[in-house]
Parts: sequence; C-alpha cells; structure tokens
Amino acid sequence: MNLMSENTSQMIHKESGLSLFYALVSGRLQPGGLWQQPLYRVKYLVRAFIYPRATMQLLSAIAASQVMQTMLPLQNTLPGKIHRPYLYLSLPVQARSEAIISHYDFASRLPLASLRTALLSSVPLTLTTFSGKNGEHFVVELVCSGRCEREGEANMFIKCNHTRLAMLTFAVINKPQRVLIIGGIQGAHRDTPHEVIRDATRACHGLFPKRLLLEVVQMLAAITGVTRIEAVSDRGHVFRSLRYRLSKKRLFHASYDEFWRAIYGQPVSRDLFSLPLCFPRKPLTEIVSKKRSEYRKRYDLLDAMQESFRHHVL
Repeated sequence: MNLMSENTSQMIHKESGLSLFYALVSGRLQPGGLWQQPLYRVKYLVRAFIYPRATMQLLSAIAASQVMQTMLPLQNTLPGKIHRPYLYLSLPVQARSEAIISHYDFASRLPLASLRTALLSSVPLTLTTFSGKNGEHFVVELVCSGRCEREGEANMFIKCNHTRLAMLTFAVINKPQRVLIIGGIQGAHRDTPHEVIRDATRACHGLFPKRLLLEVVQMLAAITGVTRIEAVSDRGHVFRSLRYRLSKKRLFHASYDEFWRAIYGQPVSRDLFSLPLCFPRKPLTEIVSKKRSEYRKRYDLLDAMQESFRHHVL
C-alpha cells in the first residue's frame, strides 16, 4: 500500500508501534520506493532486531503522531534512520530516535504557520531576499526536501539569480535545552563554475554564501527559542563512519573545522563545534579607513537581510 493515499494515513494513525513495524516489514505499508524492495525490508528487519528499543520508540512515536506520518512520503527512510549514523558520528542509537522525535515535536509546536509548513513539507519558505551591489538577486529558502537525510531533517539554501550557492541541513533537538544542530553544509553543485561563487561573494561585499546562510540560521534561532547552535566537525560528520569513509570521500572538498573557526566557532567535543547565536560586529571606528566603506556596506546588507526576514517570516 502506498502512503500517499488517505487510507494509508488513516491506517497508520490506528497502528501501534509494533503493528506499524509488521506493516513495514511485510510490505503492506510502503512509504516509498525503497520499501517495495524485499531486500531493503529484510535489512530493516535485521537492524530492528539489533536495536529493538530505539526502533520501537521511533515507530511508536510515528504511530502516535499525525505530523510524523505526513513526513513519510518526504522522508521515506524515517523509520530506519536510526539504524545508520545520523546527525553526528558519536550520537548513540537511542539518542538518534530521541533527536528525530524531538525535532518533529519542535516543528509541530511552532506558532508561526509559515515555519511549520516549511519544516514539515516540500513547499519552500522564502526566509529573506536581498540584492547584491550590482543588482544580483539573492534568496534564502527553508524546506524539508528529503535531501541529505542522514545530516538532519530540514534544509536551508541560498541562491543567486536562481543558482544554488550553498545548502545546510539541520535538526532542532532538546538536550535538554533547545539546540539547532547543523549536520552538514555544502557549496554549489560541482558543475557550477567557481567564478559564480567568487562573483556572488564580491556582490555581497566579501561575505561568503555559507556565512550568509549562518546569519539566517541565527535569525531563525532567535525567533524559535533555540538557545544553542552546534555544528558537526570534520571528524564528526556521519560520512566519516567506516561504512561511508571510502564511498563518500569525494564529497569532502573543504574543511568544516576551518570554516567554523573562521566564524567564531569553538569545539565542544570531538564531533561538534558551538557557534555564536549572533556574530559580533566590529565598530566602524576600529576599522582602518580604507576598509571602512566596505564594512559599512556589509553591515547595511546584513541589516537588509534582517529586515527582509522579518517581512517574510513574522
């Protein structure tokens, strides 16, 4: 049975965690194409027996939550995410289950309907728009696309004239404070010429696209009660796991650690950096005169981003 039907959604709502498990492994319930494959269901069955407690905790949460049920067409692997490295390398299996559950609880309780929709559907929300110094059109969007599903539950993109420049993936969990954890950040598609990134950076007065994404993450954190922002380190990325180390090696083109340190991040463990909730701004009077104009333009651009964020989200 395909989850896209209304009958399936109603069926799940009546399931317990155990009966949902049976529906998945038998093929009676197929959230997506993967679940149509008998081998995938056998692998899921074996892994569920290896991690029974965490598996049943997650399945029981899905069975009890209409919100999590509606995510299954987007996040086909949701019932089995905990069976593989998730968010950061040292996160234990039980904590993976708790992290996923807490993220969707967080998203479903947001008072702003626009943010709820963006975090719980494939409909992107424009968070902010702004112009570069030569009229370039920049936009930052928030969506649950189902991409990079091992790195978190939601995606944030920055685009310039419709070309994606960077993307990050995150989840918001309670541990016990509300923490936004960035499980991955990547630049433009490999087919995008480097000149596009260079020109976009110049258009933003020297601010890199990834840095601008982090500015918007901070804005999002400020209005959603997030008390900490953390980000995965080079060694803590899920693709550093032995199972992915060779097959995913080509995906690492830049150092996470260097980038986090460049934006005032501090390591808090082998796997995670703590990032500022707000980047400090150097007073213009402390900046040498030949650079003062460029910094003023940067600050004006950041202020315009914040104003646009308030307009689009609040």
